[in-house]
Amino acid sequence: MATSAVAPSIIGRLRALPSASSFHRAAPLAPSSSSLARSQHRRLREKLPRRRRRDARRAVTSASSSVAEVDENAEFKDLMERAGVKHRVRLASGSRGRGLFSTGPVGWKQSDVLLSVPLDVCIAAPFGDADVVKTEFRSGPGFKDTLVILRRAWERKNACKIPKAITNLLDSGIGDDRELAVVLWLLWATKHGGEVWKAYAEWLPQISEMPNLMLASERELSQLQDDALADEARNLQRLIAAAHERLPEINKAATDMKGAPMTDVSLAELRWGYALVASRAVASEVGDSGEYAAILVPFFDMANHDDVRDVTAVKSIRGTEDGDVEGGLRVMAERALNQGVGGPRMVLETTRAMKSDQDEVVISYDPTGSNRELMLRYGFSLRCNRNDKIERPAAPDRASSALVAPEPFRAALEAKDVMKEGMSDEDRARLICVFNNVTGTSAAVAEDDDGAWELDEDDVKTETAAAKTLIRAWSDALNQFETSIGQDDAFLNAARAGSLPGVTSIIAAAIEYRLERKKTLRAAVGALEAYVEWLAEEDEEEEEEEEDAGGFQDVESEFPVAP
Repeated sequence: MATSAVAPSIIGRLRALPSASSFHRAAPLAPSSSSLARSQHRRLREKLPRRRRRDARRAVTSASSSVAEVDENAEFKDLMERAGVKHRVRLASGSRGRGLFSTGPVGWKQSDVLLSVPLDVCIAAPFGDADVVKTEFRSGPGFKDTLVILRRAWERKNACKIPKAITNLLDSGIGDDRELAVVLWLLWATKHGGEVWKAYAEWLPQISEMPNLMLASERELSQLQDDALADEARNLQRLIAAAHERLPEINKAATDMKGAPMTDVSLAELRWGYALVASRAVASEVGDSGEYAAILVPFFDMANHDDVRDVTAVKSIRGTEDGDVEGGLRVMAERALNQGVGGPRMVLETTRAMKSDQDEVVISYDPTGSNRELMLRYGFSLRCNRNDKIERPAAPDRASSALVAPEPFRAALEAKDVMKEGMSDEDRARLICVFNNVTGTSAAVAEDDDGAWELDEDDVKTETAAAKTLIRAWSDALNQFETSIGQDDAFLNAARAGSLPGVTSIIAAAIEYRLERKKTLRAAVGALEAYVEWLAEEDEEEEEEEEDAGGFQDVESEFPVAP
């Protein structure tokens, strides 16, 4: 979340609302249209090929040809309509499990709205530490606190009043207080928040269905085979326990002010609430104050996630400027008059054409997140995540800082057919990840790059040494895992088939996470071995060229020409 405010301790940063244009980039790493001649390898002016940019509106074939109905009695659809939501989606189950699917062809000519949810239906609360400078002007003439207006509109919509114990935390300028307030508001809303929220609670995943590490046991954390990530998860759980211990004091402060306390919340419920907010809330600026809000949007959060290359929809927030929010009644009136389209609202819109009701609505939780970050915050990892970080040994091990030069490494990948035309999107994404980690640079090179490079004998030795150092370190890392890639593949297939004894949603996610780490390490070692082989071939070719020259030297360098 791009904000100057300090992020809270537990949830950290929420996923900011991205722009639709951020999902229209073509993959940046691809082989050139013609093979490289060996004579060019010593001094090569390499230009990236011009790859035809994909049509952002192209139709997307569903990942699964079989989509099963989930909302057979139209209860989910009826709930959306009772909440005043404009929708062109249905709840069904496909290859990613339960999720949102379009009701038919949509988004062929331009971006179309799939869901529009009035903000008086959503939980919208301040998030992060308050900006001290902005806070000083909050009481100035003409200032309207949009989030307070929306909170009161939510109370009117749901015919209930949020307990003083929660609003005290919402009004605090401390990020940890605000974070706890969002969680408590959600938990309270699912039991006392009016018809929509109490009914929607039935559709929320329960603890056993969530792979979030905030809910993990020691047995489940051990399945990560990543001690550092497990320690981070344990720290989050300790912080949640500390927040739970604060509840009696928070309730006492509310009752001392003649306000209502928060209803009883167990530690397990609080951990569940934090996991829900961390995995389902989004962050966005709301109103003219520029302050960030955590927003929980019913119905939106049923959309499944995937890599940016598979995204079909993006969220946005509209109508929250001061001119659009003159008071709580404005929110209600706009919703009633425009069937959920006008007034402050959250919108889910297409980023590309959706072909039929078999096409799933897919969003990206974090287009820049590594698998470790995604696993800690949301409880999942992505296959072939181009943003992943390959862990290195600590200093003084030379592998802690070893890098190879990007230009010759790229040429070697092409010459050795590691990078080639016709690669799958997943293979290309994994190779991008390897390239970024091995070279310390981005694989996205400008199309008009005309930079020249060459390697002399000393450069070849330096490059070979760096590559061999990384091969040694990452081969050792692969060998230190408790299970192999083949074993993890078998475990994961059995877990998905429901035939792995003792598996939980967290264990299945942990196996997938550690398997991706190993596959990326294996790909990095393979690419570096190809590089070492290519460097050796080039060195041998150079020696052969010198022998063919008969050992003659440049006489001009030995004997000056007479004037």
